[in-house]
Amino acid sequence: MIALLMLIVILILLAIGVPIAFTLGITAIFFLIVFVDIPLTFILQQLYLGTSSFPMLAIPLFILAGSLMNQGGISRRLINLALSLVGMIRGGLAMVNVIASVFFGAITGTAAGASAAVGQIMIPAMKEKGYSPSFSAAVTSAGSSLGIIIPPSVPMILYGSISGISVASLFLTGIPFGILIAFGYLIVVYLISVKKDYHFVEQPFSFKELIKTLIDAIPALMLPIVIMGGILTGITTPTESAAVAVFVGIVAGILYKELTWSGFIEALNDSVKNTALVMFIVATAKILGYSFSVLGIGKQVTEPMMQYSDSPIILMLIASLILFIGGFIFDGTVMVLVIVPLFLPLVDATAIDPLQFAMVVIIVWAIGQQTPPVASGLYITTAIAKVSMLQVSRYNIWFIFVLIIALFLTIFLPDLVLYIPRLIT
Repeated sequence: MIALLMLIVILILLAIGVPIAFTLGITAIFFLIVFVDIPLTFILQQLYLGTSSFPMLAIPLFILAGSLMNQGGISRRLINLALSLVGMIRGGLAMVNVIASVFFGAITGTAAGASAAVGQIMIPAMKEKGYSPSFSAAVTSAGSSLGIIIPPSVPMILYGSISGISVASLFLTGIPFGILIAFGYLIVVYLISVKKDYHFVEQPFSFKELIKTLIDAIPALMLPIVIMGGILTGITTPTESAAVAVFVGIVAGILYKELTWSGFIEALNDSVKNTALVMFIVATAKILGYSFSVLGIGKQVTEPMMQYSDSPIILMLIASLILFIGGFIFDGTVMVLVIVPLFLPLVDATAIDPLQFAMVVIIVWAIGQQTPPVASGLYITTAIAKVSMLQVSRYNIWFIFVLIIALFLTIFLPDLVLYIPRLIT
């Protein structure tokens, strides 16, 4: 009953336009005061503890690295490289959009960063070439989800901070799935391009052009190599790799002679704003998660599921459905910090592999970013393309289908999920 009342309060606050961070904090504090006798100072401690985590220090650093990439000319060079790779294929510019999202995902670690960076360049270019604005926005939005699946991933850092799983292991697990989903996106792009008769060729293949764009993009490509190389070799932690990524982003911008002082200040401003937004949600979500624990809501949710404890597949399907519904209401950050902790004791008590369940959560997060009404991935691209969310959803449903296939592969074929982590560790 308390859980239902909390959900109703949250929905009412969201419906009247209260920002999500305030919604979470107000709901948690109200129910703690009414149903639990604890000092308000203890609630303030929970607010602080929500962001008091060394692994979370990587979040503002990765966000800053992405901002520096946009200001330093890295974005354009990565897109030129992608264009030289697939520009000659039917729907080539849309494929460039997907491949560019892979590159940006391997640098920014956020869907919003990838969506904004790719969208500002690719959506106008695709519209100019004759692609429909709705299709252009859908491809960009879908590609942005790769930013949270391909490491370094801010959602994986958040998940690692609450679950105790090694962030490096999460990064390794995300690599094959990011590539698999990107390949699925390319198939969807090609099929839609054939159906819509997008027959134009953006750029004939030229080995000379490929080498030229590859050399030009080397400083940009060094970012993911530095990030993952440092983590895999054990030289740096994910947080330290994020700091190195910022340094490499600055050096790359200087080498390209495009990172100005004003651009550097703008990158700092953008990263501070985005970090504050994320961390405020993280802090208030910590209070709501604490209220769930104190009020016994976690036990109410997981107890009925224990009857399926001998069937990990059924448990993960049920958990996926609950998380999927949560994704319609909450931002992915809230979903991971509030809903996921309810399931972690269940994962520990059954035969579910923690890494497998982590990937289930991350992929459901990616689906939530593409499904209204929250659909954070769609908000940015529809604004750039100047189209409605309904128009974009006609195309976006096929990319969501790719994510759903990836989700089922994660649930039914765990050896596929864990192959690379097991191979390396």
